Amino acid sequence: MIVLYREEKSVQADTIEAEFREMVLGYDRVIVDAHQAEELFDGLSLPVIRNNERVVSGADIPSYLKELERFVRDWQLFQSDTCYVDDDGESC
Repeated sequence: MIVLYREEKSVQADTIEAEFREMVLGYDRVIVDAHQAEELFDGLSLPVIRNNERVVSGADIPSYLKELERFVRDWQLFQSDTCYVDDDGESC
């Protein structure tokens, strides 16, 4: 699960959330202050993205978002809501 840790008012975090929405990506938002973030993430600055054990912050965010965008695009490419009927009339 992707979690975005952010301050209440943050242009950078707003931009990240806009990119998540554009990717139609589910995520949780956690509002914290800078002091809480330092304690939670060993001094990393906000915003921070956590995806399971992976934690991304600062200059690493743009490349991570591009990686995530590729993953989502590939996921959608190979997922399907279709059902096929074979020659014998059997369906999935």
